[in-house]
Amino acid sequence: MRGKKKLIWMGLIIMIISAAAYFALFGGKAVSVNLAKVQRGNIQEYIEEKASVELENKADIYGLQSGVVTLEAVDVGDRVKTGDVLLKIQDEELLLNIKALELQKQAAEAKLEEAREGISQWDLQKLEAQEKAAQIAYEEAKRVAENNKKLYEAGGISRDIYDSSVAALASAEASLEVVKSSLAAAQEGFSPNIEKQFKAQIDEIQIQINHLKSKQKDYIVKSPIDGIVMLAEAPQGSAVPQGKLIFQIGNYDDMFLTSDILVDDIANVREGSEVLISNEDLGIPDIKGTVRKIYPQAFSKMSDLGIAQKRIKAEISFDEAVNNLKPGYDMDIKIVIASSQNTLIVNEKAVFDHEGKSYVFINNDGAAKMVQIDKGLESDDEIEVLKGLNEGQEVILSPDESIEEGTKIKS
Repeated sequence: MRGKKKLIWMGLIIMIISAAAYFALFGGKAVSVNLAKVQRGNIQEYIEEKASVELENKADIYGLQSGVVTLEAVDVGDRVKTGDVLLKIQDEELLLNIKALELQKQAAEAKLEEAREGISQWDLQKLEAQEKAAQIAYEEAKRVAENNKKLYEAGGISRDIYDSSVAALASAEASLEVVKSSLAAAQEGFSPNIEKQFKAQIDEIQIQINHLKSKQKDYIVKSPIDGIVMLAEAPQGSAVPQGKLIFQIGNYDDMFLTSDILVDDIANVREGSEVLISNEDLGIPDIKGTVRKIYPQAFSKMSDLGIAQKRIKAEISFDEAVNNLKPGYDMDIKIVIASSQNTLIVNEKAVFDHEGKSYVFINNDGAAKMVQIDKGLESDDEIEVLKGLNEGQEVILSPDESIEEGTKIKS
């Protein structure tokens, strides 16, 4: 009897221990969790970057001549057409030089006629005196031009002042040659050779006149394209130095994006890659674009944290119309580097790493079950599941330390 009672007590103890274990595992209070189903869908993997809005057709206009602005015809925001006058620069000195050369030409033509008709002894003496005066004027013009060249090369004077002294030297030289030819013609008598010399001098003066007249267009600045004035930096009455940026004209009808992409990411980007473009502040959702150009050379750029990074510039075209964009706006872009259609997808909050492998907890009849998975593509909030789960299964989102194998759960 004692043996049987002992066996009965041992059986009861085992039952009590088993019941306690079962209760500890399955009979305790259920943990509240958030569940999500494994579904089929499409997923894209992409690179996220910032991009800047640029104008397809933009013109930077620089002053070709220095001087005082006598007319500023447009201001920032004005619409202009190709050929519209934007600005005029004072050209009085240029006109005076042209007038002086035209007078020299007339004088040379008159001397030619005199040479053809002959000359008196009195006129011969006047020509000799004129030659001396012309020689002195030439030497002085030469001295001034040489000094101005040195000053210009040292940055002491403007190009206009230097050009004026060169023009004055050419004018003095032409005047000297005219007088010399006249004197020679008077001394030797008129001949075909003398006539050729006069005509050559007249032609040379005309070349100088034509050259100065060709520069007149540089004093009137015109728009090279249709567009909107984005920059106007030469108000009326201001002095404009040669080579200064005075206008920017842009055509807002055509825009594109530029983005500086990390070298580590560029290997996965191709010309023709799909791009999703957005800007939450501007109310622009994901609109489609395309990588149209990848530049061939990398460059260094400082990150916001002050770290030098190697990047590659890329251009992105808009595949859809976008309103209210301005050049210089920053946009968020996602460059699609891979995609998968009709595949199993799980919320990324369900996936965690353990000992170098990826896992999820699934809902196994009200209890948590840990399942290993093989991951595929990853987006912001979804992960492709290549192996380990079936469509329709429920996974636990953001499991914490209270969840382990066999934990009772409720949603």
